[in-house]
Amino acid sequence: MTYDSHVRRAFVRPRAMLAAAGVLIYAGVAASSALAAQATHFGVNGGPNVLNSPALGYPAPGNIYAPFTDCPLNNPLMDGSVGGDATGCIASINTSGSLTINGIPTPITHPVIVQFGVWDPPDAPPDNQFAGGVLLPADGKQLVDSAEQIPGGLPLLLLCPGSTPGVAQLCQKAMTSGQTEVAALVLSAGPITDFALTTFTQPVKIKLINPLLGGNCYIGSDDDPIVLHPSIISGDLAFVPDPDPVRFPNTVVLEILNAVATDDTFSVPAATGCGPGGVANAPINSLLGLPSPSGNNHLVLNGTSLFADDFSQANQAAELREAFKVSAKASPSGAFLD
Repeated sequence: MTYDSHVRRAFVRPRAMLAAAGVLIYAGVAASSALAAQATHFGVNGGPNVLNSPALGYPAPGNIYAPFTDCPLNNPLMDGSVGGDATGCIASINTSGSLTINGIPTPITHPVIVQFGVWDPPDAPPDNQFAGGVLLPADGKQLVDSAEQIPGGLPLLLLCPGSTPGVAQLCQKAMTSGQTEVAALVLSAGPITDFALTTFTQPVKIKLINPLLGGNCYIGSDDDPIVLHPSIISGDLAFVPDPDPVRFPNTVVLEILNAVATDDTFSVPAATGCGPGGVANAPINSLLGLPSPSGNNHLVLNGTSLFADDFSQANQAAELREAFKVSAKASPSGAFLD
């Protein structure tokens, strides 16, 4: 079985779904000019690595594997994967988009990075790829995000000048101190589940950051999260084999470039813990219409989704670890040093 036939078999169901919608553009096996541009930006093929420092337990990968800075390849479960099935690393790198709650958008201007591993257990049903589900990074960083500024800041969130004495006091403090900016930070609120190549489930919570709101102002929580189901609706597909196909004939990176992922199905709980004694909860919930039901909210993520896959008949995780190790020793030109 070749890597091309394996990957295509693994992705029959999502590919059929996307093809039926007329949204997936196949770029072929060879890297296109679009791939080269994206690869350089994301640290692939020797480009600058913009991702977080790894906590891998093995050398940080380079070349086509550079985006996979936090894959749990040392998890013992991955060593037990079924030979010939899909075992590997997922990296979703989104550089723009927006999160809209009840008609109020917050633009995404910093990279939102999701990483995890997938595997197939020995008792996996035939042709049931990813039956083992998701394996999270050893350091728990399945979701890495940066705070985004909310347009309008605290005066908008509090509906200043405020309808109650407590809120009016916060509004006055914000204006006199200049502490009017509010940042929203999306944090993981539970493990990623239900991975199926073009979609997965990610529970999150949103921390609202402003000194006057205190340190426990959240929309959603671990017990009552915002459950996102981002699904890729369009993109350009490329298969990129290992740079040393003689040594690593069974490893490949599948890339969905220019990927657009959306979700209109999630609901958003009410804000809690905002301001002294929760005094800011009411105006924030009033402005955003919280709790906000499914259908009133919208997520758009633009970026690149990558899958480093090995389909050896032996230890797939070991093969990927070795490919990562060799890639880390590659020269900037891509020539291997050992």
